[in-house]
Amino acid sequence: MRRVVGWIGLLLWPAAAAAAPITIKGKVIGSDDGKPIPGAYVMINPAEPDVAKRTVLTGLEGEFTIVSREKSTTLSISFIGYKDYLKTIDPSAGRTVDLGTVRMVPEAITTNEVKVTAQAPMATMRGDTLQYNAAAFKTNPDASSEDLLKKMPGVTTDDNGAVEVHGQTVGKVYVDGKEYFADDPALALKTLPADVVASMQVFDDKSDESKFSGFDDGERIKAINIVTKSGVSSSAFGKVYAGYGTDNRYSVGAAANIFNPTHRWTILAARNNVNNQGFTLNDIASAMTGRRGGMGGGIDASQFTTGVRGGIQTTTMAGLNYQGEFSKVKLNGSYFFNNVNADIWRAITQNYNTEGNRQYYDTTATRGYNYQHRANLRIEWNPNETNRIFFRPRVTYSTNHGHSANLTSTWLNAMETNTAANRYATKLGTYDASANLFWMHRFGKAGRTLSVGGSVGGSNGWGDRSQQSEYGSLDETGDESTDGLSLLDLYTKATGDLTYSTLNQIGTLGTPGFDASGRVSYAEPLSPSSRLQFSYRIGYDKTDSKILSYDWDPLLNEILELDPTTSNLFNRDQTRHAGTVGYNWVKKDKMTLNASLSYQYTTLNDDETYPQTMDNRYHFDAWLPRVRFEWKPTKMQSFQFEYRRSTSTPTVNQLQDVLDISNPLQVYYGNPGLKQSYTDRLQLSYNLANPEKSTNLHLFAFANLTQDYIATHRRYLTADEEIKGITVVRGAQVSTPVNLNGYVNANLFGIYSFRIQPIRSNMNIGFRYQFAKTPSMEDHEKYLSYSNRMGLNLSLTSNISENVDFTLAYRPSLNFTTSKLKDRTSGTTDRTFDRYIGSDLAAFLNVFLWKGLFINADATWRNSVGTQSSYTQHYALLNAAIGYKFLKYRQAEVRLSAYDLLNQNRSFWQSSNATYTQTTLTRTLKRYFMLSFTYKFDTRKNRSAENYGTNDRSSWQRGPRGGGPAGPPPGGGPGGPGGPR
Repeated sequence: MRRVVGWIGLLLWPAAAAAAPITIKGKVIGSDDGKPIPGAYVMINPAEPDVAKRTVLTGLEGEFTIVSREKSTTLSISFIGYKDYLKTIDPSAGRTVDLGTVRMVPEAITTNEVKVTAQAPMATMRGDTLQYNAAAFKTNPDASSEDLLKKMPGVTTDDNGAVEVHGQTVGKVYVDGKEYFADDPALALKTLPADVVASMQVFDDKSDESKFSGFDDGERIKAINIVTKSGVSSSAFGKVYAGYGTDNRYSVGAAANIFNPTHRWTILAARNNVNNQGFTLNDIASAMTGRRGGMGGGIDASQFTTGVRGGIQTTTMAGLNYQGEFSKVKLNGSYFFNNVNADIWRAITQNYNTEGNRQYYDTTATRGYNYQHRANLRIEWNPNETNRIFFRPRVTYSTNHGHSANLTSTWLNAMETNTAANRYATKLGTYDASANLFWMHRFGKAGRTLSVGGSVGGSNGWGDRSQQSEYGSLDETGDESTDGLSLLDLYTKATGDLTYSTLNQIGTLGTPGFDASGRVSYAEPLSPSSRLQFSYRIGYDKTDSKILSYDWDPLLNEILELDPTTSNLFNRDQTRHAGTVGYNWVKKDKMTLNASLSYQYTTLNDDETYPQTMDNRYHFDAWLPRVRFEWKPTKMQSFQFEYRRSTSTPTVNQLQDVLDISNPLQVYYGNPGLKQSYTDRLQLSYNLANPEKSTNLHLFAFANLTQDYIATHRRYLTADEEIKGITVVRGAQVSTPVNLNGYVNANLFGIYSFRIQPIRSNMNIGFRYQFAKTPSMEDHEKYLSYSNRMGLNLSLTSNISENVDFTLAYRPSLNFTTSKLKDRTSGTTDRTFDRYIGSDLAAFLNVFLWKGLFINADATWRNSVGTQSSYTQHYALLNAAIGYKFLKYRQAEVRLSAYDLLNQNRSFWQSSNATYTQTTLTRTLKRYFMLSFTYKFDTRKNRSAENYGTNDRSSWQRGPRGGGPAGPPPGGGPGGPGGPR
C-alpha cells in the first residue's frame, strides 16, 4: 500500500510543484550606466489576459518581488528605451527564485520609427506608492517639474506657494531616489525641467532608521521621487534667460544640470524684480522660535524683524546641489543663498462679532531686506552589509533689517476710541548650526537591529530696534467715520488731539542657545511577520535671553534710561525624556499594523534676573499612544488608518509675564500658569488606481481634538489702565494666552480623475470640506467659533500634445462662520453669523501656430461676495505672450510677454477667527510688458526637437532612449491592450 501511495505521489508531484506559489525577486539596472531603474514593469505571463493583476513596479533602487501562482511562468521586464527582458522560470527551481541583478540592454530605434502601441495610464500603484506617468500629462515646452506635477490628480498649491499632494504638503523631493535640495522642496520642483521626467512617484517617506531596520516606526513625510528618462543620467542640460520690460522690470537667470552615473551637479542663479522668488522663504527668526522644530519654545524675536513677504519684491538667489556616489559612501549636499528686498503696503481691517460693533484698522508701509545662507550635507557610509552610518551637518546664517511706518485706530459703536502712529527700525542677525550622527547595525538574526545616535547644535540671535510712537484716546463725542480718510488724515487725527502720549525706545537683543539630544533603539523579531522595538530619547535645550529696552530722545539722539517694564534677562533650560515600546506586524505585504506607547517627561526651568529675580520650575508628563494600520486588498488600492496623541508645551513667549508694547494699541503679556495641551488625531486615507480605465480615486480625512488648547484672552479697555507700570490707553486690546477646551479641527478631501478620450483630456473632480471649532475669551467671556469651508475643484487638462496644451479650472467655495457666546447668568446664547462666497475661473492655453511660432495666455477671474461689504471683490488677471523658437533644435527663444493686461491685479485675503473676521489688502505688481530671450541646452543622445517640446509625442511609444516613461510590451501590460490614438 505504501508503494502505491508513493508512486501516486511521485506522479502527481510535478503538477503540484508547478501549481505551488513561486516568489521571484531581483534588482533591475541599466547595462549602459549601471544605475538602478525604478518604475520598470515586472509582469508574469504578459501575453495572457488580466496581466494587471500579475504586475509590479520596481522600487527606488530597482528592486522587485513578485509571486507567481501560474502552472507555467514567463517573467517579462520592460522599460522605455530598453529591450524587454524575458525569463522562463523552471518550476523545479524551488519556491524562491532570486534572479540577482538583471541588466537591461538599451534599445536604439530612430525617431521616425516610433510606433504607438497603447495609451498611457495616468497612474498606477505599487504598495503605498502612487506613480504618475509623465507621458499621460502634456505640458508646454518650458514647463518645470512643478508645472507637470500640478497637472496630476490631487496636486494643488497653498497660499504660500508650497506644493500639496492629496491635501498634505510635500516635505521632501528625490530625483532617482536621491535627495534634491533637501531644505526646499518647492525649489527642487521649480529647478528640474518637465521634459526630463519619466514618472513621478508620490509616497509617504519613512525615516532612515525604518528603511534600514525594516521596523516601521510610523513616522511619515509626504515625498515625491522624480524618475528621470533614460539618458538623463549621462547628460548636461539647462537654460539661460534674460528679459527687460516697462517700468524697469527685469528678470535674468541661469540653471545647469550636469549628470553622470556617479555624480550629479545642479547650479542655478537668478535675479528679478517681478516677484518671482523661485523658492520657499524660510522664517528669518527660525533660530529663536523653535530651532529646527526640535525642543521648541524658542525666543520671540518678532519685534526685531521686518517682514519681507508680499508687496513688490526684488530677489537675488543662487543655489548648488551635489549628489555623489563612491565605493561605500554616498554624498548629498546643497547650498542656497537668497536676498529679498521688499516694498510692502498692507491694510488690515478686523470686524468683531462681539458686543459694541468693534472695528480695528491697521495700515503699514514697510521696506525690508533679508539675506540668508543655508547649507547642508548628508553623508551615508556603508562599510558592510550590517552597518550604516549617517552624518548630517547643517548651518543657516541670516540677516534682516528694514523700517516701517504704521497707523492704527480702534472704533466702538461707530466712534473712534483711539489711534496711533508708529515708526520702527529693526536689524537682526541669526545663525543656527547643527550636526546629526547615527550608527545603525544589523545582527545575524534577521530583524534584530540596533540604532544609536544623537545631535548637537548651537544658535544665536542679535539685533537692535528703535520705536517712535504717538498714541492716545480721542474725543469720546466724536462721530467721524474713517471712510475715505487718507493715511495723512488718520495721522493728523492721531496727533491733533489733546490727549496723546509718546513712546520712544531703543532695544537690543541677544539670545545664544545650545541643544543636544540622543537616541537609542533596539528591535527584536518575535516571528517572521512581527517585531518589537524599544527606544529611549533624551534632549536638552538651553537658551539665554537678553532683551533691553531704553527710553530714547529722538531729537537729541540720547539714551535716557533702561525701561524695566519692557526689558528682561533670563536663562531657560529644558530637558525631555521619552521611552517608547513599539510593535510591528506585517502579513504578506497585504496588511501592516504599527502600535506604540510612549511616556514623556519634560522639565522646564526659567530663571529671571531682571527686572525681578524669579526662579520658575515647570514639569509636564504625558502618555502618548499611536496606532497605524494599512491594508492593501489589491495591488491597485490601499487603505490607511492612524490614531495618535501628541502634546505641546507652552513657549517662553507664552509663559513669560513680560509686557510687549511694540504696538501700543495691541498689548501682549504671557501667562506663567499655562498647561501643556494634548491633541488626539484620527486620520483615514484611501487610494484606488485603475490603469486599464485611467481612473484614480483618492480620499483623505482627519480630525484633531485638543484638550487645554492654548487660546487667546482679549480685553478691550474702556478706560486708560496701568499695566506693569505702563499706561495702556482706552480702546486698546490687551491679550494673554489661556488654556481652553473644545478645540476641534477636521478636514475631508477627495479627488476623482478620469480620461475623456474623445477630446484627449483628463478631468479632475475634487472637493474639500474643513470644519473648525475654536474657543477664545473676550472680556472674561468664553466664545466658540464654528467655521465651515466647502469647495470644489473642477479642472480639465488637455493631453492633445505639447503643441496644443490647455487647462480649464473652476473653483467655487463657500465659507461661513458662526460665533456663539453663552451668558453665564441668564443662560441665553448670542450668535453672530459671517458668510463669504468665492469663485475662481482660470484658463491656460499654449499653442504652436507654425514651425517655431507660438502663443500662450493664462487668465483668472475672481469673484467674491459676503456679509461684509469689503468681501465684494470682482477682478480679472490676464497674462499673454507671443514668441518664436529657432536654431537647429529650436533651443533658442525670443518672447514678448504682457503681465496683467487689464491692470486689475490685487491681493485680497479674508479669514475668520473666533470673535472677528479679518480682511487684508496688499500692494501688488501691476501691468508691465517684457521682451526676453532664452537658450536651452541638452546633450542627451539621439536628441531632436522633441527635447525642446516642439513635437507631439504620443505615450507608450517605442522610441529612442529618453523618449518617455516605462511602457508595457505590445499587446498587454498594466494599462491593458489598446490601439493607437
